[in-house]
Amino acid sequence: TVTTHTGTVGITNGDYTLSELITINNATSGAITLTTPNVALSGEAAEVAAALDGVINHSGTVAATTTHNLAQLKSISSGTSGTITLNSYTEALSGSTADVKAALSGTFANPYTGTVTLSDSATTNITATDITDINSSTSGAITVSHAIDINGSGAQVKAAFDAIDTNTGNATANITG
Repeated sequence: TVTTHTGTVGITNGDYTLSELITINNATSGAITLTTPNVALSGEAAEVAAALDGVINHSGTVAATTTHNLAQLKSISSGTSGTITLNSYTEALSGSTADVKAALSGTFANPYTGTVTLSDSATTNITATDITDINSSTSGAITVSHAIDINGSGAQVKAAFDAIDTNTGNATANITG
């Protein structure tokens, strides 16, 4: 009886489904490698996210047919290098700078326009370029909701503050160099 699989899994067929990938992901904590990585996947955002969660080399197109949340978009963006089509590009995202940046790192079929709220803890130090990367990934407003320290060169910190539309959390600049 296998209770927990932790090794890598290689999928050699090219006709895998979302349901099959979800089942495999649920059965292992190891990385999943696809021999045929360019298979198109489509389904509800939660299903697509669950299917791609442990996959390390998917390159096919992906379509999420329902509204996504931050965690789902992060899994989808991290799980494929293919073009991502979303049900909505206007969904607001709220979470840590690292999670929002990862969620918006995918290649989207259309520009993302949702608002972003960065809610890092008061002790989190983030780089100015993280904020400018997020700003270049969405045309939506960026809000800082907690006290954070933004680190970078003078020009980088200025660009980060320029990208922030609302600062309710007292972002502090730490200029390095």
